[in-house]
Amino acid sequence: MKRLLLASACLLAVLAPARAAAPGDRVLKAMTDELDRTVRRLKMDSLDRPYYVSYYVVDSTETSLSASFGSLLDDSSDVSRRVAADVRVGSAAFDNTWYVGQDFNSYSPAGSQLSEEAGYDALRFGLWSLSDDAYKKALEKYSQKKAYRTKKNISEIYGDLSPEPRVRLFDDARPSEAFDAPAWRERVKALSAVFRKYPAVQDSQVSFGFAMRTARFADSGGTRFRRGWDDVTLSVRATVQDRTGLRISDSEDLLWPSLAAVPSDADLAARTEAFAREMSYLVDASTAEVYLGPVLFEGQAAAEFLNQLFVANVSFPRAPWADKDDWTRYYIASGELTKKLGMRVLPAFVGVTDDPLKNSYDGTALAGSYPVDNEGVRPAPLELVRGGKLVNFYMDRSPVKEFRASNGHARGSVAEFPTPRPGNVFFSFLPAKRAPEAELKKKLLELAAENGLDYAVLVRRVDPETSREYGELLSDPVIAYKVSVKDGSETPLGPSEWSGVTFRALRDITLASDKDQVYNYYQAGPFYYNRGLVPASIAAPEALLVQEMELKPTEAKPDRPPYLPHPYFAK
Repeated sequence: MKRLLLASACLLAVLAPARAAAPGDRVLKAMTDELDRTVRRLKMDSLDRPYYVSYYVVDSTETSLSASFGSLLDDSSDVSRRVAADVRVGSAAFDNTWYVGQDFNSYSPAGSQLSEEAGYDALRFGLWSLSDDAYKKALEKYSQKKAYRTKKNISEIYGDLSPEPRVRLFDDARPSEAFDAPAWRERVKALSAVFRKYPAVQDSQVSFGFAMRTARFADSGGTRFRRGWDDVTLSVRATVQDRTGLRISDSEDLLWPSLAAVPSDADLAARTEAFAREMSYLVDASTAEVYLGPVLFEGQAAAEFLNQLFVANVSFPRAPWADKDDWTRYYIASGELTKKLGMRVLPAFVGVTDDPLKNSYDGTALAGSYPVDNEGVRPAPLELVRGGKLVNFYMDRSPVKEFRASNGHARGSVAEFPTPRPGNVFFSFLPAKRAPEAELKKKLLELAAENGLDYAVLVRRVDPETSREYGELLSDPVIAYKVSVKDGSETPLGPSEWSGVTFRALRDITLASDKDQVYNYYQAGPFYYNRGLVPASIAAPEALLVQEMELKPTEAKPDRPPYLPHPYFAK
């Protein structure tokens, strides 16, 4: 373990100069030189030569720690350099991209692993080999895509690559904080030991990750950039089994853009305790029933409600062509709200903007910040919703009917095609529609009483976006409560599922809390077989009251409980 950490520290020192000034950057020089040669000389027989080429190289130094019940499970480090090449034939009006054909599970950029210590010549060799392979595949896809267009008689074409200004950016201003591996090892062990107080939790684990990344980009249009960023993650997972035998698993997933942004040990311990306590409550939760009435979303549930119903659906406006129409189901997030441009998608008292150039909100660091997107386009503040109406959605350099230019939101991991996705999303509510959380709870119970209900529903956690079933708009509740209309008392609600959720739920928001939260999270990409993650942020009210939603008991089947009790608690 110690040897791995020492090796990581040495390699970190090797990669650190990559954030220095551009002239000494051998990686970027190799990229630029091989790019120029590829554009000038790459051609097969009488076939088209590339009209556009780009390289995207990401250096990563990552450390992972995990612990359970006070003991370390994993302590590992890894250093990598990965490259993706985009080689296009045809023209900006129609090229080989956005065509899947018959092989949806391999729809990804041409990519490979490069040595993180490779010299200039070795880098050139790796890029040359990758470019040659990408060019051959591009020619094949281009021919297939032309045949598909003819077969389907598609005449409405908006282009495949928008013209964008050349960008030169070398963002080296943010150094990484020193990473104290021994201190973090003890911190993770201590957090995992919190679960020794909770015998109802059958399984638990705390995982920590620290990644320092440097991305370089060069394309045939003359754009060049290098930027560095860090990801710090902490995940607290737990599994319980209720009295009927149903297993319930959940995790508290935290993300920060730097080590300096991580809260104090006391704060992390308090959040872990709160999570373990709420998971324990689920063991004796009341049986879920069919429910139709008002729902109050708090904390993570409020942020995920906005993410899954709104943010994910103003992302990914363009779907690829596939030989069989039903294969497009593997394009999970299809940007359904983008079809409602100019229509009301939220209440008239709500506005939404996205600004990746902001680094913090009310003193909290934002994980979704970036100065340039993965296609070398600079972002700017983007108004998405005005007076409840959708006025914009995220765009990359792939034109669609409504918009023909990028707005700087092409994002993705190095292993996936960049797609239009969020950065930092800010929700604003008119003051008249904001109130203290006590008032929201009071209004919740008033609405329930008006509907003749004995209780209302309060949801504090829902499953993450990646757990949604195909065709669902919102993940199911994990931590929810029945709130008594008579006295306001809260009783944990057993496993349940949403029924018939539509975009109407967004328009049914009636009131929001007067305090905001920052929710840093990873947004998954749209492809089922290749879902890369990018950091994003939502700044929105801590609680949202929705006038009407429907719940039903879960259809999941119970398991048998363990025959013997947990050995630690059986002493």
